[in-house]
Amino acid sequence: MRGSGRGSNNQGVAYLSEEYFHFYRIAIEEGQRIGFPDSMIYDELGYPSGIAGGLFYTKYPELAEKSIEIAETNVTGPASVQLAIPRPLYIGAVMMNLDSFDRIDISNRKSGNVVECQVPKGNWKVMAFYLNDDFRPASVKGGSVDYLDRDAVAKYIAINFEPYYTHLKEFFGTVIKRTFYDEPSMSYVDGRLWTPNFNQEFQKKYGYSPMTNYPALWYDIGPDTAAARNALFGFRTELYASNYVGQVAAWCAQHGVKMTGHQDQEELRNPVAVSGDLMKIFEHQQIPGIDNIYYPGQSVISYKVVTSAAYNYDRPECIAETYAAYRTMNPTIALRTAMDQFAMGVNMQMDARPREMDPDIGRFIGRMGYMLRGGRHVADVAILYPIAALQADYNFKANRRPGSQSGGTVPGANDYMEIGLMLSHSLRVDYTYLHPEVFLARCSVEQRRLVLNNKENHEEFRALILPAGDTLSADTAKKLLEFYHGGGTIIAMLKLPTQSAEFGRDKAIQGMTAEVFGTSLDDSKNLGYSVKNNRAGGRGYFIPQPDINILNTILKDVDPVRDVDILEPPLWPVKLDMNYDGTLTYIHKVKGGRDIYFFANSSTNAIDTKVVLRGDKKLAIWNPHTGEQENAETAKSESGGQPVTTAHLVLPPVRSTFFVQEE
Repeated sequence: MRGSGRGSNNQGVAYLSEEYFHFYRIAIEEGQRIGFPDSMIYDELGYPSGIAGGLFYTKYPELAEKSIEIAETNVTGPASVQLAIPRPLYIGAVMMNLDSFDRIDISNRKSGNVVECQVPKGNWKVMAFYLNDDFRPASVKGGSVDYLDRDAVAKYIAINFEPYYTHLKEFFGTVIKRTFYDEPSMSYVDGRLWTPNFNQEFQKKYGYSPMTNYPALWYDIGPDTAAARNALFGFRTELYASNYVGQVAAWCAQHGVKMTGHQDQEELRNPVAVSGDLMKIFEHQQIPGIDNIYYPGQSVISYKVVTSAAYNYDRPECIAETYAAYRTMNPTIALRTAMDQFAMGVNMQMDARPREMDPDIGRFIGRMGYMLRGGRHVADVAILYPIAALQADYNFKANRRPGSQSGGTVPGANDYMEIGLMLSHSLRVDYTYLHPEVFLARCSVEQRRLVLNNKENHEEFRALILPAGDTLSADTAKKLLEFYHGGGTIIAMLKLPTQSAEFGRDKAIQGMTAEVFGTSLDDSKNLGYSVKNNRAGGRGYFIPQPDINILNTILKDVDPVRDVDILEPPLWPVKLDMNYDGTLTYIHKVKGGRDIYFFANSSTNAIDTKVVLRGDKKLAIWNPHTGEQENAETAKSESGGQPVTTAHLVLPPVRSTFFVQEE
């Protein structure tokens, strides 16, 4: 069975044909017969999702993905300018003074395929923006639906999803419980995915035309740069999350199944070119997902972004597609990968383990999913996801073709993933990334803590880390002040924000920075770290040059009695990518009122240590490798006026265990 990216292919069994569904039904019924039912529909002939095996482009070429392009010229005025537009899908035109950054919308000066205008005195850049609908990348990655266009996606759903329900409806919601999408991305059109109705939809929501902001997609436009990029890139992600992911998720919900799947290249430090915003795109998806292919260490840096999205949006399940195209594969590698994933919040696998692989691994993964799906995640620390800074730092000029290891500008101050790695893999302190929108909408300040008010995943944070970045939304800054005034602790790293993601609100950011951290950017580089206190007990720490020992000292100052304190020295730096060799990590969840602690030693070193748990706990050891249970060796005491339980943790290399609170 074959297909192509831009057109349908009739070789073999045609995708979504009657013959295709004849064999699909046979596979489902045979799976039922042998006790291995097919519970998931892979929603494409090949990847990326959005091509419908070439059928979509064949029927609706005008609704396929498009890239935004620029035609430009520099002019010294006064002068007359004629600027040709290479393609007919015109968006608009702007001229910008290169000295003052004044911008004038000249979109209505188009005549035929030319923009004609009179340029005033001074140095100007005249820019016309248009869409390229003739983009032809590699065959399998061409002809995707315009993910940003609601009507286009509705037609894609009719072509690609409705036939499954028409032919297999009796299995939906019983045997078939999920659909799975694979690697849709904005990057297949050079990261410049755009849609013809962008300006119309933007104006409908915000009440003004975004046209004069367009130069910021390529260039620095002065003080408005960060806000302009946040306005444009933020709205693009909103269209992607709502019109593609959201619309498919709604179809799934209406047909008794859940939508899952993953984006492309989750490990990139800046997602703007690829998924736009690696947390927000899961806002509507029932089961967030991540990909881990090639080798175990590839996704270590990014698991927590996706699993945190599940926590943020109160999704009880989070899946990993894994083991596909692994360069080396054996039971040890499979276990190491699974343990890392589950300790960082994944609780389901769609795996590609070889059939001959040790069947005990399958049973291990089944037990892990049973124990860790649902419930409430417990962590003392939150990290604010720095999407405003990431959007402000990205532009099309510097990133014409985002490759497999780029994905956009990565400024020297981009450290949010490294902070996460410091916490989970070195200090062994669990955390949750908080999306700014969730921080604003779902979090409250209560008794010096930041509370994530979800129905199931209710979390309470004792400290919030503000990663490096120039840009923050003004509303986020206001909420940070509320937390600080309410006795909360904020730890800023490397670079303090100075500019707003909204127009004209930089002073709100600068005021928050001064009040919470009490230091200027000019002075901060000379400090080891600073702390500013208020009468309510609030503390604002600033670490200008992040150091694992300084961070550990501050966290102990903030929270002397940790939720989970593994008495092992910090391990830093952590090896990544092909050099990754495992580590000791954990996750704490509460299900049905019972504490569940999972400890994973994915390294080649044996572990024999003590773990101090906050609270008076009666624990049993549950072995996920064998299913056996035994009493845990514990001791009760007090620390800082609080009861604590100390447990003996013994783990051979590449082994894991549960401590489960006894009823």
